[in-house]
Amino acid sequence: MATMITEECINCGACEPECPNTAIYQGGVEYEFNGAMHPALHKDVFYIVPEKCTECVGFHDEEACATVCPVDVCIPNPAIPETEAVLIERAKELHPGVAFPANFPSRFNPGRADDAAAPAAAASGEAAAAPAQVAAAAPAAAKSFAGGPVEKPLSAPPPRAPREVKKFADELDISFEAAAQKLEEGWVSKPSPNKLAIALAQPILGALPYAQKCEIERAVADRRYFSTAGATGLNALHNMFVYPLLLAAVGVLILQRPVFSNQLKWLLALGLLIATLEAVWRMRESFRGAPAEDVVYRAAAYGLPLAPIASPIVSLAGPPEAQGGVGQDGFTDPRFEDKLERERRYGEVYRVRENMNGCMVEFEFPRIVPPSGIKEELGVGDEMPDYDYNIALNGSQLTIKGKVTDEKVRRIAAVSPAFPPDFTTNISLPIRPGGFRHRFQGKTLEIALPRKV
Repeated sequence: MATMITEECINCGACEPECPNTAIYQGGVEYEFNGAMHPALHKDVFYIVPEKCTECVGFHDEEACATVCPVDVCIPNPAIPETEAVLIERAKELHPGVAFPANFPSRFNPGRADDAAAPAAAASGEAAAAPAQVAAAAPAAAKSFAGGPVEKPLSAPPPRAPREVKKFADELDISFEAAAQKLEEGWVSKPSPNKLAIALAQPILGALPYAQKCEIERAVADRRYFSTAGATGLNALHNMFVYPLLLAAVGVLILQRPVFSNQLKWLLALGLLIATLEAVWRMRESFRGAPAEDVVYRAAAYGLPLAPIASPIVSLAGPPEAQGGVGQDGFTDPRFEDKLERERRYGEVYRVRENMNGCMVEFEFPRIVPPSGIKEELGVGDEMPDYDYNIALNGSQLTIKGKVTDEKVRRIAAVSPAFPPDFTTNISLPIRPGGFRHRFQGKTLEIALPRKV
């Protein structure tokens, strides 16, 4: 029987790109069948066209839509019972260029195709004449797997004119390379009292756990004031005095030994021995000759009780490197749409890196047009056309706006979930820049922001 989507559908859109027959459509969207357009079956939720549904027979051991549905609303339609023979014949009609083996995958016989290769596209036309060229164009996309969907190579983007170099308000009258170089030219502002305080507190902060010391180092962004290795070394030296004095205090206050007596010598020696052994244990990789990047600078014996002080110290030093978030919805199968690409369409994939004299923003635009039922009908390729964009600087806030300008891609965005045609992203910078210079290349927008002097 054909699969159906019930009215409990939450319109997440996870099912649409997984259907090998493009039989799933969003509510209110017409569908194409037998060369003609037909009215939408539902207005409010996604739906499956029965005439195009094969219950994934020939492609999967189970219905792909039901596999990815987070609310389990893709269920068999009791009003349309169909046999495996009927469904495989429909699959052959819908995919005339696919050769289905005798042991094709099917929900009626799970596991039957585990050792079989996935259906291979029948050679035809130019594909038969130049298979090497097709494989060279997109070797990764042309791969298939047992029980997996029949995939197409990524289509090459149409030729396009060179992108116009844009200029915005507050943009510096220097090249991007010169602006990026200014970020590395040294510290031009006066050291802040907070960073000076952190520098003086290194002998104590070096006792913290390794991860927290690294966090403080990133927040300070200048190793003249704090470094994980330097703070740990100072703390180890600090403990050479603290541990003997602590044991001496125990001897005087608890063991009732005279302050200036030979009876405290063994306690002082014990404290020095403990401090030495602890230092060797904390930095044991360095004593074995390991490269500096492989050394873990561990906490002192009293480091864990000090751990709660790390967070306020980070806020005093300044915000650490920021970046946009990537949502996790629980689906990690490589057949599903890339979550990172989905977040790019919302303008949420970026990185803010503070340098010696400013910061650099790396903002990623979408790279791939998402799967959609009307994508092939419109003749749209897989590579996302370049977005139009705008950059504005207001104090320490950077605003980036992106807009899809290709009309066909905007039509896909209008009917596809998780694909806004426009977005606005506000980024809080860790500094107050005096201007910026940008460069757009390879779907990445780079913005150099030198510090305001």
